[in-house]
Amino acid sequence: MKNFQEKISEVVIRRLTDYLRCLNYVKQEGKTLIKSSNISTKCGLKSSIIRKDLARFGVYGIKGKGYDIDELIKQIGKILGLDKTKNVVLIGAGNLGTAIIKYPRIKNANFNFIAAFDNNSDKIGKMINDTQIYSIDKINKFIKKNKIEIVLLTVPVSETMKIVDSLDSKFVKGILNFTSVILPPKKNNIFIHNIDLAKELEVLSYCMKKCTL
Repeated sequence: MKNFQEKISEVVIRRLTDYLRCLNYVKQEGKTLIKSSNISTKCGLKSSIIRKDLARFGVYGIKGKGYDIDELIKQIGKILGLDKTKNVVLIGAGNLGTAIIKYPRIKNANFNFIAAFDNNSDKIGKMINDTQIYSIDKINKFIKKNKIEIVLLTVPVSETMKIVDSLDSKFVKGILNFTSVILPPKKNNIFIHNIDLAKELEVLSYCMKKCTL
């Protein structure tokens, strides 16, 4: 796989994550090789798009046979930075935060929750699976000590900006924001992704309406 310097759009990266899910599913079926046409069927994309996406990173199949599934999983994982386990902390140990920590696919994707933080004294010291909940006022000390780069945010709207502004950007490089506050894609040199379940339902509602027109 070549060291590719061209700027790759987020759309391409999102497709790579879909390919990875498809490959892991097919691997469970006991298959060892897969053609782009098979990935196409499972992901609902043209084979030419899939081949082009992979070729951007110097990843090519075997002519007439397709791609070695194990090797392709390994290479896509490396492209996405999943070849090494990344430690993650959660801020906001409510119902949503608890559900996210318990979601097994996150750990399977090489992300490891090593701590959760909250300002509710009744929660501090308790565990969510193997993850301990700490007081929010210890967040930056913990981040520095454990070199945490990724934070998941599931806090009330009123607390969102204050917490984001307080995070030590010398260590934190990415925030996955599950609050309803729309944060900019980059703030204080930290990359931010906004995840709003209500928004996704609104988009789905429009798509359903459009299909009936």
